[in-house]
Amino acid sequence: MRRRSFISGSVLYSAAFVLSAEDAKPNFSGRWRMVKEESDFGGFTVPDIVVRVIDQRDPTMNIHTVQTVKQKTTTNDVTYMTDGSMANNIINGKEATSKAFWDGNALVIRTNMKNSKGEDVVMEERYTLSDDGQTLTTTSSIRSESGGVDMKLVSRKEKVN
Repeated sequence: MRRRSFISGSVLYSAAFVLSAEDAKPNFSGRWRMVKEESDFGGFTVPDIVVRVIDQRDPTMNIHTVQTVKQKTTTNDVTYMTDGSMANNIINGKEATSKAFWDGNALVIRTNMKNSKGEDVVMEERYTLSDDGQTLTTTSSIRSESGGVDMKLVSRKEKVN
């Protein structure tokens, strides 16, 4: 009888471990630098440098981005809620409302805002992490009345001293 309960307990523990491992979502925290030759900016000017610092402490994910294009550097700070709650940010000087949600191991962020022409813009970003945790790929689909563009930003994790 003891042996049977030990085996049953072991099976239940193993099943719980497998289920919790499958439910675990990636953490995108780190300092990420663009890999220019693997990224695609959909016809827009390719930045010289893009560095993102992500601090993810679920349900909050803060992203600080520094981008340099032709010797002009800009920064942007946004906060998203990984539990599906709405978040308000300023993106390119415009008010934006975002909702983040999980699609398997990908974090999808859907943002609504207005562009400089006053048109509604819907931006959907998809964050995925490589199996080794060293490559972050962000695909973006941006749509407005004027048209749309699809982009891909591939970044490698930098070692921080």
